[in-house]
Amino acid sequence: MNELGIVLKQLRENRNYTIKELSEKSKVGNGTIGDIERGKNKTTIKTLEKLSKALNLTENERERLFSTYVPKDISEKILEPKMNKRERNQFENILNSASHFFNDEKVSEEDKMKMRDSLLEAFYDAKSKNKRK
Repeated sequence: MNELGIVLKQLRENRNYTIKELSEKSKVGNGTIGDIERGKNKTTIKTLEKLSKALNLTENERERLFSTYVPKDISEKILEPKMNKRERNQFENILNSASHFFNDEKVSEEDKMKMRDSLLEAFYDAKSKNKRK
């Protein structure tokens, strides 16, 4: 389970909603909600907005939920084209896991970008060291 899935499930359960009830309120498929909660499906901002409205989240809860969001196409936006598919998947997994370092704290966009840049630099450094072996 990824951080987004954990937070979404906590918020849903805090309101005593089943996945089916949230699905009906949000007009998001219950399979999609279940997949998001289990970390098997990356979502979109649009879907998170629907879920947020259906859950009637407070501003703090919205910030908590949206701070865990990593866009589906983040690897395409930040990775150089010279990376192959396997390398992109590895880096994307690192980015998704990195959000756990901050637990439930709100992370500013600036800090997220710094973290991403540092991870990208470390990733390329490790990649070049592995090639030398």
